Amino acid sequence: MKVTYPEIGCEDIDAVVQAACVELLQHQGEDGAWGDCFDTGMMPNAQTVISLHLIGHRDRAWIEPLVYAIRQHQREDGSWGLFPGGAGDVSTTVECFYALELMEAWAAEDAPRTRAKAWIARHDGVRRCRNLTKMFLAIGGEIPWSWLPSPWLYTLMFMKGSPFSIQDIATFTRVHIPAMLVLSLYRYRSPYATGALRELVRYEEHERDDPLTNSFRSNLAAWCAKRCLTFLRMNMGQDGTLAGYHSSTWLSLFALHALGVDLEAPIVQSAIASMRQNLIVNNGTGYAHQQTANAYVWNSALASRVLLEAAIPPTYPPLQRAKAYLLSKQQMEPRTRGPIGGWGFSSNNVKHPDCDDTVACLDAFMAFPDVPKSSVDVGVSFLFSMQNRDGGWSAFEHNCDKRWLERLPANDMHRSMCDPSTADITGRVVAFLLRRSIVSPTHPSVQRAISWLQANQCHDGSWYGRWGTTYLYGTWCAVQALVTANFSLSNTTLKRALRWLLSVQRLDGSFGERCESDVLGRYSPASAGQPTQTAWGLDALLYLYDCSTDSTMRSAIQRAATKAAAWLLDNKSADGWHDTLPNGSAFPGALYVTYHIYPRVWPVMALLHFRRSIVGHKERPEGG
Repeated sequence: MKVTYPEIGCEDIDAVVQAACVELLQHQGEDGAWGDCFDTGMMPNAQTVISLHLIGHRDRAWIEPLVYAIRQHQREDGSWGLFPGGAGDVSTTVECFYALELMEAWAAEDAPRTRAKAWIARHDGVRRCRNLTKMFLAIGGEIPWSWLPSPWLYTLMFMKGSPFSIQDIATFTRVHIPAMLVLSLYRYRSPYATGALRELVRYEEHERDDPLTNSFRSNLAAWCAKRCLTFLRMNMGQDGTLAGYHSSTWLSLFALHALGVDLEAPIVQSAIASMRQNLIVNNGTGYAHQQTANAYVWNSALASRVLLEAAIPPTYPPLQRAKAYLLSKQQMEPRTRGPIGGWGFSSNNVKHPDCDDTVACLDAFMAFPDVPKSSVDVGVSFLFSMQNRDGGWSAFEHNCDKRWLERLPANDMHRSMCDPSTADITGRVVAFLLRRSIVSPTHPSVQRAISWLQANQCHDGSWYGRWGTTYLYGTWCAVQALVTANFSLSNTTLKRALRWLLSVQRLDGSFGERCESDVLGRYSPASAGQPTQTAWGLDALLYLYDCSTDSTMRSAIQRAATKAAAWLLDNKSADGWHDTLPNGSAFPGALYVTYHIYPRVWPVMALLHFRRSIVGHKERPEGG
């Protein structure tokens, strides 16, 4: 019998793609970049309010929108969570409570304040916070430094012959450690500390901070602080920020003050001014967020590629501005450690390139006919130099895989110390190298990466994705790589991937995964489909369709893909698609990301692929 499909024609997709491209272009800045928000929840809002107070910087236009956002996101039970629908989080709740207390944003008897205090007490109080939260509390004089792990063990990372070095730790954590070490060694307390949490904090007399009187400890602290200061000066950007991250920058400014730098010094004020630029406020909706970093480079690479895929001429002035912007962000200055030629994530990240952004920028660049070959060549060389000994690729590091570092006492967050090979980064690098014909599938680097992907497929047929949500993202990236490497659907690895994708597709055709997957170690379905994740699922199905020759298999994939495409078309509002859950992961169980640009780009890419593969297919297969 004839199979019934939703009626999707080229004109349906073309109209949606055109409207999405127009809307995407409206978000481009004058400098050629896309500044769509990199939203990591309430924690950076609270940390910014806290830090501005403790550093003595009073800026109502900056602080008030963040305070308003914090109050708006408090839940009925008094808590704040990491993402919508998730459980309340102790660290986030304590930080939000502390920020509101410092700003005197509520009265002592206000019901929301009472509920927050009660919730914190029911969940074992301030002692249960993660160490990063405790660091801000200790800086503010709210808790003793004895509540944090002893810093003395970590002085080893600056000593010759030590079993570990600071360079063994992943960039995103490494840039925090020297400042945290200085602050802990000197038991720094802000001159603007207030004791705002006295109702929540109780500690014994023996826990109070004692003066650093022991001469050996004092000399060791001074020796270590000198090396930390050298690290900070080498790694801070010209604007005073550290890798463009807000938390590492705030801690570094406090550390500089602990070492004698005045809070009014140009480097401190420059960093504060730079971080203020990461504030996003929409006066129309009341939305406000302090970004942990801006995503200008990543956003602009993705936006450029989707516009070029939609057949907008590369000579179009907005695309030329985007190309110029991305070219200006390639990191060509010699580095003390690591190759040149890569790109970083943020506009002010000038010293810490990564593989994912480099792939995204190169992939966009190579669609332009007039990109300097030298820029492409050095970028590709950067990628090859970053392949790990196991055959995979990581986001930031090369062979950063001392897993035992995750068990150090100060580390209380998942996957924060190492940067091992991951399916998402490996898949994206391989797919890029092959799609752009830089190497052939028989190239030794590709073969090693393919072996790594096959060896690291989960038992259910999926792959774990480190930087997106989670198994859908990893599976999408891995499938792209394998299909681009000329695997067919007769291959067992891809068959298992297809079975998994079909098993997790929702009845309405969409895909949706909860953030908890990355902590649970298994796929956790969301209660509703998400546009970005549906785009990933659809695109993965289409890659599998493209490599299949079996008519029955193609029919099954076509049914699933058509349902997913129909869901995307039906769920686009006048101003585009919107995810209701985070679509990225930073630190599993501690920090999640909502990339506002993702629903602007990935559904368009998937629908364009659907148009090429299925809508243009003249004969409808029969079966089931």
